[in-house]
Parts: sequence; structure tokens; C-alpha cells
Amino acid sequence: MTAKDAPRPDGVRKLYELMRRVNSSSDPAEVLEEIARGVVEVLGFGIAAIARLEGDTLVMTTVAGPEDVREQIIGRRTPVSAILNEFAQADEWGVLRYVPHGRLPDEIMSAAWIPEIDPSDDPEAWHPLDALYAPLYSATGELLGNMSVDLPPGNRIPGRRDRELLEMFVVQAGLAMFNAQQRERLAEQVRLGETLQRVTAAGRLLGLDLTLHEAAEAIATGLDAAQVWVHCFPDGEASASEYAAGFPDRAPTQRQAGLRRELARAAHELGRPIVVGRDSEEPGLWGVQNVLALYDAGSLAAVPIAVGHELLGNLVLLRSKDAADLTEAELDAIEQISREIGRMVLNTRLYETERRLVAELQEIDRYKGELIATISHELKTPLTSIIGHTELLEELSTEVDSVQAISRNAQRLNRLIENLLNYSRIQDRREHARRAVDLTVLCENSLDLLAVQAEQGGLQVKLASPPSPVVVYGDPEELARVIDNILSNAVKYTPAGGRVDVAVSADGSWGEVACTDTGLGISVVDQSHLFSAFHRSSNPEALSIPGTGLGLAISRRITELHGGDILVESTLGEGSTFRVRLPLSDRPVGDWALEDR
Repeated sequence: MTAKDAPRPDGVRKLYELMRRVNSSSDPAEVLEEIARGVVEVLGFGIAAIARLEGDTLVMTTVAGPEDVREQIIGRRTPVSAILNEFAQADEWGVLRYVPHGRLPDEIMSAAWIPEIDPSDDPEAWHPLDALYAPLYSATGELLGNMSVDLPPGNRIPGRRDRELLEMFVVQAGLAMFNAQQRERLAEQVRLGETLQRVTAAGRLLGLDLTLHEAAEAIATGLDAAQVWVHCFPDGEASASEYAAGFPDRAPTQRQAGLRRELARAAHELGRPIVVGRDSEEPGLWGVQNVLALYDAGSLAAVPIAVGHELLGNLVLLRSKDAADLTEAELDAIEQISREIGRMVLNTRLYETERRLVAELQEIDRYKGELIATISHELKTPLTSIIGHTELLEELSTEVDSVQAISRNAQRLNRLIENLLNYSRIQDRREHARRAVDLTVLCENSLDLLAVQAEQGGLQVKLASPPSPVVVYGDPEELARVIDNILSNAVKYTPAGGRVDVAVSADGSWGEVACTDTGLGISVVDQSHLFSAFHRSSNPEALSIPGTGLGLAISRRITELHGGDILVESTLGEGSTFRVRLPLSDRPVGDWALEDR
């Protein structure tokens, strides 16, 4: 190895320092500056310049050398295709590309910086039109940028030693640029993830208007947008209902809104966002340039808000003239955000539909209650007169049977009206005059009222109750109505010679009244509708017994309002057991004023 080929100790030491900085520095731009300076100060080149790939253009970002030269070439933009054409004319020196003077076309040379040195006839001398490049690649072979050097040491074509050292500096520049790219991608992923998270969080706000305004602000902040608009139609594009939001301008003009819709429809048909710059000349988008000029923006991106084939709205984003073009990752994030907004719009549609249906059902229920109450009151007045006059006729008339028939049916209608009124009141009942109630007392009172009917039907009726009161907390009149309905049904639907057993008990935190009869029983089909209003049994024998079909519906409703339930066990032709379960009072019996026995 000759002295000319031996590596320079200062060059090796500088490389070691750069390798350490490349792997540890948080500012790759500083590392690239040191690399360029190292090529100039340590290796002896007059100029070292590093260009970074941005889209399809190489932008000169780092220059080491004389200040006047730096000012001439810093920020210079060169199409990648031009550099690749130069590489095609070059001799390959490892990772370096050497282009001797005379090989490049005149149009390329006219745009290049040319040092002010005199050409020499020495074949080893550096010619002012010679060029030495080094493409910078990532670990995966992706082109990241380019390093170019000029005015080598002694103005001579670099020897093997200088080329090897230069290659080492080039490798470190590629690593620094790759690390910078990875950091930028990671930072972009974090930024876009935070933006999507903010948009998703906005979906938890009340009202689509507020949600969209919060989402528009999040998009503008996270994607460095000069203006963002969101426009949605929860009930479909043809509906009159619409929601619009924007940031920082909250609402566009009518003309801009129409343009946004056209852009969104076109993007929906294409299946991808439409991005238009100030220099774009796409047909049908004449209004975009006016919007860009109005907001002094450099580009516009239009994204459809859609679910499947249904267009629900649009998202439009403007970027300033100084901002970089939207990256693929940013476009993917915008599409994901539009899908998230589409989900919010669908949720709003479902919520509005549910709210409308609930309002309609409430109105129907209110109307039903009013109708029942009105009909009942209208029937009540003439019936009261009929009953009064039939009582007079019973005392005066000899046609007792006819008068009694009139009286029986009038009383039957009266009971129907009473049940209708009770059902209407129970449906709207919210507050109760509640106090301590002994279930045993309710059962005793109810059986006293049914004693004559049970005796006439030849029934055996028995009440079993514990020695201490079974106390629940509720409305005495309403709970008495429940017990009366359950026990009267047992007596009414049990044939002569049958038996009705009533048992009061307490189990844990529950009080229970169980009424078991040996009556007609209830089929499985009828049991599924047993507590529906106006339901009557499908059993012909049961239908022959007068009833309104409201008693059990009223009883179930009262029991539920008291925190309890009614359970049924029945076999057709064998009898039934009804269990009324109510929560026991958690206060000692002595603290309550019990219903009088």
C-alpha cells in the first residue's frame, strides 16, 4: 500500500464520530451538516452538497463550501428523472457515480453549477465539467436523496483511498437520512393517530352539529390544513336535513357548498379522494381554482363521506401554498376519518329514528289513555241513570225477571267501565300514597268479599298465613285491587265442588301471596298473552264466564310499579297457581302504621 492509498487517520476518526452521531442523534439535519463539512474539511473536497428526495424532486438541503456557492445552490430543485439520466451516463465507482466531461447533454450542463477552474491537459486533472455523485439509499433499497461533490483534493480525479473514504461518508449520510425518514414516519403516524382519536372522541358529544365542528377542528390541526369543511346528510343525500361544520371558517357560501358536493360525488364514483392543486386543469372542476384563490391555498382534497354505495356527505380540506403535498399516509388517514364520520352520521340517523318512533309511541299511548278515559266517562253517565231507574222499576214492576236482566247487564257494563278507568289511571300513574301494608290483611278482606260467591258456587276456600305480619310498602288500595283480581278469578273460574287455597308467606326479602285453584286451567298459548290488555282465553268454557280482559293487565302493572311481579303456573283442565311477589319492607313492623285489620 502506497502513502497515497493509505487511509487518513483524521478521516477515520471523523467517520467514527459520525457513526456514533448517526446512531444517537435526535437531529439528523445536524448530522448531515457534519457529514458535508467532513467531506470538505477532512477529505479536502471544495464542495459537498446533499439533496433530499421530496416526491419526484430532489431538493438541495445541505451545502458545505464557500458561502457564495452555498447561496447559489441551496434550495435548488432538480427532477429525479434528470439525476437518473446523469447516472445512466456515469462510470460506477462502488456506490459513487463519476461522469467525465463531455458525456452529459448541454441542457443538463446549463442548469448545473460549474466551478471556475481552468481545464488541464493532464488526464488525472479534474475538469470543471466533471461530476461525481453518490445516490443515497435506505436499508431496503429505496432512493432517499443524492450527494454530489466537486473540486476534489489537488483538483485531481480522486484516487482509490479518497473514493473509499468518500463512500464511507456517503453510507453515513444514507443512514442519517433513513433515520430521519423513519422518525418522520413515526411522528406522522402518531400525529395522524391522535387526529383520528380526537375525531372518534368527538362522536361521544351530544348532537351531530357539535360533533362535526369538533371533528373539523381536529382535522385542521392534525393535518396542517388552512381550512376544513364537513357537510353531512344523515337521512341521505336527497333529504332536507343537513349538518355543516368548518374550521376556522364555520360555514361556506352556498356556491362553495355546491362545489363540495360535486367533488364528493366525483370522489365517491372514483373510489378515492380527489386532490387538486392550483396548477391542475382537470375538466369539470373549474370552481376549485376560485376556492383556492379565495383562501390563498395551494391544494384542495375532497373526500366522500359514504357507507357502501350511499353518499352521506363530504369532507374538504385546503392546504396553504407553502405546505407540502399530502402524503399517502395522510390520504389514508383522511379516508379513515371520513369513514369514522360516516359511522357517526349513521348513529345519528338511528338515534333520530329511535327518538321519532318513541315520540310516536308515546303519543299513541297518550291517545289510547285519553280515548279509554273519554269513552268510559261518556258511558258512565247514562249507565248511572239506567242503574238508578232499574232499581226503581224493581220495586214497582211485576216484570221482575226483565228488570233484573237489565240490572245485571247494566252492572256488568259498569264493572267494565270501572276496569277501563282503572287501567287508564294505572298507565299514567307515577306517584303513590304508599305506606305499610300487611298482605295477610289484604287476603282476609278480599275473601270476606268473595265469601257469598264462593258459598253459592260450592267451593272450599282456605287461607294459610304466618303468625307475624308479612309487611310490604305500597299503596293499600292498589295492592288490594291486585289481590281482589287474583282471588276473584280463582273463585270465578273454579267449577262447583272445587277448592281455592290462599297462602301468605315471607321468603328472604320477598313477601308472597300464592293462590292455587282446581279450576279450568290455562293453555300454554293463552299463558303467553295472559297479562295483555283486553285478552280473553281461547277456552270456550272460560269465555262463557263474563270478564273484561283487563283485571290481570291492571294487576301486573300495579305489581311492577311496586317492584314486584306475578308468576303463573297452570295446566289446562287441572287448575292454576298465581304468585304475587312483592319486596318486603326493610323497616321494623313497629315503625309503620299498618292497615287496620
